[in-house]
Amino acid sequence: MTNLREGWRRARYYASGFMEYLLPGGILSRFIDSELRELTPRQKAVVEERVAYYVRLPQDCPLTFVGDFEIDRFRFPWDRQERHSAYFLDLYPYLSILPGHLRFNYFAGDTDKEAVCPTLIKSRPVADGATNSAICRLNSLRHFRFVKDRIPFGQKLDMAVSRNEVRLQPWRSKLLDMYCGHPLTDFGQINSDCGNPEWIRPFMPVTDQLKYKFVMCIRGNDVATNLKWVMSSNSLAMMPRPTVESWYQEGLLEPDVHYVEIKDDYSDLPDRMEWFISHPEDAEYIIHNANRWAERFMNPHIERCAMALAVREYFIQTGQL
Repeated sequence: MTNLREGWRRARYYASGFMEYLLPGGILSRFIDSELRELTPRQKAVVEERVAYYVRLPQDCPLTFVGDFEIDRFRFPWDRQERHSAYFLDLYPYLSILPGHLRFNYFAGDTDKEAVCPTLIKSRPVADGATNSAICRLNSLRHFRFVKDRIPFGQKLDMAVSRNEVRLQPWRSKLLDMYCGHPLTDFGQINSDCGNPEWIRPFMPVTDQLKYKFVMCIRGNDVATNLKWVMSSNSLAMMPRPTVESWYQEGLLEPDVHYVEIKDDYSDLPDRMEWFISHPEDAEYIIHNANRWAERFMNPHIERCAMALAVREYFIQTGQL
């Protein structure tokens, strides 16, 4: 059943994405303009605040174009669709409504590095002030998943769960090295081509992970992909303080308000778990705040408006609009 639902979700995403790809930019432009006009003053203020966070390019940085992308020549990457199609379909509608001569830098993929020149990108290091990395809502099919969790925190297992691929990521290997097989955890890696054989566990669907009180949100090549659905659930997200952020604004999350912060070396994980097991009211407080945060990204109209304005702001700040 889980695989069937995921299959339908992917089918709807690609059907909708290709429909927008084939529509003339003028139709999309009128549709997005209509949604922008329908925003309430409060919604508009929230969108503008988010756009200002996503796009804050340096004023004195010389504008260079590494990839030499131009809107009129930005076409579906048929020869690399497996890697880039979801990024392309997320970005294309918001470029197609702008003048075709505009140029931009664009990176499709995971990164925890700062861009060397103004770039439309999925993720960047958490930092204050100006940045070349203009965050967009990219690869949303994989990253923006939310759940309806019907299991109250008090009825979940007093354990932490983790299922990840582990490759050249020492921060993930360290977690398994310390706690795989620990009585308070159900940790494992789902890939068998790297790492220690004793860490390998079968894939666990989200519905089964929701049976645990604690879900580890350990970053991969950039951010922790599962953080969004965990924060929409009745389980606690446990992780070190984020060092990389995306459209989800991980850099603004407050420790022990939106998630349970653990040390970078994971040494306090059992103690932190024991605290929230014996203080469920503190757990419920964090879960409430986490759910409210996740809800900020669930309104498709607001998400489209924010993305449209963020992309436009990139061209304004690069002096092209």
